[in-house]
Amino acid sequence: MQAKRELWQYRDKAKVWVGKYKNSHNMPHWHYDCELIYLEYGELDIFCNGSAYRISAGQSFFIDSEQVHYMHARTPDTVARLVIFNYDLISTFTSSLSLVSPVLSADYQIDELYSSLLKKLKEKQPFYIHETALDVAVKFLQIFRNEPTETKKETKADRFKALLTKIDEQYEFFDIQSAAEFLNMNATYFSRLFHSQMGITFSQYLNYVRTKNAVAMLKESDRLSMTEIAIKCGFSTIRNFNRIFKDYTGYTPREMPRDYIMKENVNDISSASQNPTLKECELLESSDDQP
Repeated sequence: MQAKRELWQYRDKAKVWVGKYKNSHNMPHWHYDCELIYLEYGELDIFCNGSAYRISAGQSFFIDSEQVHYMHARTPDTVARLVIFNYDLISTFTSSLSLVSPVLSADYQIDELYSSLLKKLKEKQPFYIHETALDVAVKFLQIFRNEPTETKKETKADRFKALLTKIDEQYEFFDIQSAAEFLNMNATYFSRLFHSQMGITFSQYLNYVRTKNAVAMLKESDRLSMTEIAIKCGFSTIRNFNRIFKDYTGYTPREMPRDYIMKENVNDISSASQNPTLKECELLESSDDQP
């Protein structure tokens, strides 16, 4: 997953994927696909399109196409069921509309939809691709018919998508002043706005992107020295590089295992903490599993 934008990969030609996660945490991102969440157990904080929400077991949440979001399980035993699908499945009747609130106000049997889709996607009976697409479309016809809707409008979060792309491409040169100028703001106002829109500080996000790229460089090249990697990733000193790298991965650059995979998970991020603690997010099951 790219922090700027997630490119979701569906198996076969199906435009639907389902999976169950325990202790779900991820970094701010967006994608063209839609995401329907049913919370099976625990509590989940979701930051979506510049607003913070908290849902409890039995509640459902809809993340529309292109909305910047991330989620944060309140406890390690929190379990969430996700239905991710191509926006084209519902675009004919939702292209100009959005839900007033992404937290669904009624019980739409999303847990039953999840179980049904999981079974069909794993068994792959004839016409399952069309059947699962139809199941999703029918469910969202019901949701959009009964939930309060409004005309879609541009939000502040939309402007951040271009910024996240810029950071992902030029992370080694970027700083808070560059980011503020990109959005035609002063640094102080930008700092407050970034935190309100993304739920983390700009420094936390930039350090995450730089650390992730440092991990990739360490795994891909034996020719670069630690100093060269630090400079290429935008760290000012080796000491700063070592400290931040360990904060985000649990290892120093020299100690990192060759097979290490940096998770796009973050827990307990606050404006007072510059060093978020990365935490495991466990995929319990998915439609990609063999039946």
